[in-house]
Amino acid sequence: MLKIVLVGRPNVGKSTLFNRLVRSDKAIVNNQPGVTRDRKYGQGNLVDLNFTLIDTAGINDAFKEKVENESKAQTLIALEDSDIVIFVIDGRVGVLPVEKMYAKSLIKTDKPTIILVNKSEGTRGGLGLSESVSLGFEDVIPFSAEHGEGLSDLYDCLKEKIEYQNRKIDENNGLNIHEKKSSIRLGIIGRPNTGKSTLINKVIGQKRLVTGVEAGITRDSIEVLWNYNNELISIIDTAGLRKKAKVINILEKDMVNDTLRTIKYSDICILLIDASKGIDKQDLTIARMIIGEGRGLIIGANMWDKVLDKKIIKDEIINKLKISLSQIKKISIIFISGLQNQGIEKLFEMVLDIKKRLNIRISTGKLNRWLAPIIENNPPPLFKGKKNNIRYITQVNVKPPTFAVFMSSPDNLQNSYKRFLAASIMEDFNLYGLPVRIMYRKGNNPYIEQ
Repeated sequence: MLKIVLVGRPNVGKSTLFNRLVRSDKAIVNNQPGVTRDRKYGQGNLVDLNFTLIDTAGINDAFKEKVENESKAQTLIALEDSDIVIFVIDGRVGVLPVEKMYAKSLIKTDKPTIILVNKSEGTRGGLGLSESVSLGFEDVIPFSAEHGEGLSDLYDCLKEKIEYQNRKIDENNGLNIHEKKSSIRLGIIGRPNTGKSTLINKVIGQKRLVTGVEAGITRDSIEVLWNYNNELISIIDTAGLRKKAKVINILEKDMVNDTLRTIKYSDICILLIDASKGIDKQDLTIARMIIGEGRGLIIGANMWDKVLDKKIIKDEIINKLKISLSQIKKISIIFISGLQNQGIEKLFEMVLDIKKRLNIRISTGKLNRWLAPIIENNPPPLFKGKKNNIRYITQVNVKPPTFAVFMSSPDNLQNSYKRFLAASIMEDFNLYGLPVRIMYRKGNNPYIEQ
């Protein structure tokens, strides 16, 4: 089992994170710095990821010197013993000199490292996020260990690194790495009785899931593994999501919560609608949930074989999505019939395409070469007669592609210009149909020494 170590200054929330991931109170948590002094092991898990988690003493100014002490020795042993490093930063304090120095030593270890900007909730948490990109690591995640915010982003990042480390282990042991494929988590979401279970049964070629004409047969989220073109896909069937006002009993509330967890921890969600009835308000509400979680979204217009006037219905669905979900341009729509096994090949080709584009990484240089003519030809609007300079852009995460734009006054940038930048980056980097995120931060280019 792979080992993940938590490092960082005292009192940045390492032990709180440790307790959350091992689901216990093994690590004492207190506002007083330095409570943790030796390394602590626990069996951590996050959705389907299992690992050994190591909590360590906080780094401090002693790490600048060559003074040996027990706490430092314990942390160094834990670091040496680990496969993946999570470097925890206090988002409200920002990056301190000791953290910059420690980051340089981490780079030399060549271990996969995630920068976790803890305490990012609220406006004060943005300081650490904007400064942490200067530490030199690709993966920067805004997080709140106390409130559990950012767990889905941490899951995505850990999953990618764990799978990569497992492949390296297989190579070193002379094993066939093709025996172990990375898995796409594909949630099938929708209102009751839209044909979710029937579709999955047709896809896998067996009656794995119970189906029927009445709504609400599926109560639990059921996960089925299926191999498509040598890509292992975890397909998750879910209970139908009714309007909130109609969900009154405890059982259905639990079913809804289970479905919402599936959305949160999927890579891509297929929103299945009954094409014969068109797209309604509840479908759009579910789509917004999926977009809000940053998951890839495909609209599966099911029961297409029942539709008589296909052109009219098709145009109605496309236009409604265009108007109601304008934050995502060109949402992928596939017209299918689960019962008749129509359009399924095209549906899964789209799944693989979105998976690839969700993981896209664009270099900082390429992004800023793209940005220069954009702001030269279409500069941001003046604010109170003054220029609102955009200085820099960098990608801070994948799944979904997430970018940070540094500028002189982000609070005063008009929404129309934000929409213009989002549309431009989607078009120029082929990010259509993805829930692209752009964060606007105050500051200069963090890679230039002031």
